[in-house]
Amino acid sequence: MLGIWNAYANIFLVVAGVAMLVAFGLPLMLVPMSWARLFRWEVPQSQNLATFLGRSVGVFIGIMAVFALKSAQNPSYQPFFFDLMLWIFGAMIVLHVYGAVRKAQPITETLEIFIWVVLTLVTLAFYPL
Repeated sequence: MLGIWNAYANIFLVVAGVAMLVAFGLPLMLVPMSWARLFRWEVPQSQNLATFLGRSVGVFIGIMAVFALKSAQNPSYQPFFFDLMLWIFGAMIVLHVYGAVRKAQPITETLEIFIWVVLTLVTLAFYPL
């Protein structure tokens, strides 16, 4: 399975970069509390810390999206970026499973485990060899 679609790694990175930016990066940077409500999080009365943390994560995702697009243009960068994505996806699986076991997150976050697993498998399929 590893790299069965590796010839399309650059296209995958463009799609991944745009998706990261549109689905997570920009919403978290610009409207983190609205994003949290959409994902059924209980928004605290004092929102300063949560807003700051949401925007920080949004900036990080935005930078990842930019580097996905940059890596799409340079095949020598691609193995590193794919490895980085796989480590992040693995960590997100662990994080969401931990939250589910502790019952510390809304159901939308628990269901997200499936998305991270699928993203991991798809990323492996596009892995540049």
